[in-house]
Amino acid sequence: MADNTLAPLDLGTAGGLLAAMHGNGPAGVEVPKPYAQRICLLPDVRVAGTSHIDGIGELASQLHEGDGLRLERDTKNRFDHWAIRVLDARGRRLGFLPADNNEIIARLMDGGKRIVGEVLSVEDVSGWARIGMAVWLDD
Repeated sequence: MADNTLAPLDLGTAGGLLAAMHGNGPAGVEVPKPYAQRICLLPDVRVAGTSHIDGIGELASQLHEGDGLRLERDTKNRFDHWAIRVLDARGRRLGFLPADNNEIIARLMDGGKRIVGEVLSVEDVSGWARIGMAVWLDD
């Protein structure tokens, strides 16, 4: 609306607010949906276990800042009930989310929330890869 006035919402019916939330309200009013933007859950964490991945140097050399990472629950992990695998965009395993940061993220994933990673940095440290990442709720 050009004059910046608010259009009235018909909240007298059960579907009035829902219609507005989906852009079907009076005068095309659209109510923003909660969490319409990604939420950063972990702003800077290292991928754990990279030294146990065969060919990690080659895999890490193909990663760049800003690349997306897939996170996948590993519910059958015998060492950590909350284990979360970190995979590159092609599905190749890079390591795990560190155990001291994974329970809440795992619970969100188990509840159906979409969690993604993003490469922050890649360093070669005496023959093993240090991969920094951020973790986002993208739901």
